Amino acid sequence: MKNFFAFTLLTLFLSSCASYSVTENEIQEYLDSQASFERTVGIKGLAYANVKFNDIKVGIGRISNERVNLDANSEAKLMISGQPEQEINIDVSFSAIPYYDKDEGAIFLNDLEVESLEILPEAITGVAGNQLLSPIVRLIGQLILSRPVYRLDEDDFKQTALKKARPELLIKNHTLVVQM
Repeated sequence: MKNFFAFTLLTLFLSSCASYSVTENEIQEYLDSQASFERTVGIKGLAYANVKFNDIKVGIGRISNERVNLDANSEAKLMISGQPEQEINIDVSFSAIPYYDKDEGAIFLNDLEVESLEILPEAITGVAGNQLLSPIVRLIGQLILSRPVYRLDEDDFKQTALKKARPELLIKNHTLVVQM
């Protein structure tokens, strides 16, 4: 009984002081292993785009002290009825507010804002091409919001203890700090 009490007291003490910092590099590595996809938007046979997304760069607290910024690069093939296929590059910079989801044990993003958008080549063929750009950017944004940017490691005791608690998420010195 004495050992149980000591163990409980030690666990409470450690958990009350517990924090875990997630660096830009850790998030970058996590996203590099998770953030690749290919999707089609539009109506096949009329006007659609095949979008490949596989490159994202992360910054924590660089644009704003409360936001994470993500620079995403995508390639798309536009197919518009009666026109030759056109390839475009889409570079879009987003910023978002990170939050911790206890049920998932992961950090997600919310309140996504487009900070900048660059499309090459600049001259997209026709109105149909321009109308496909908004769904492409929206698709990239939805992907970023629907997937975690980092998941706590269940094999790490400290991260497991934090996962079971109700930690808060702070941005300090270009890292995300999960703390109780």
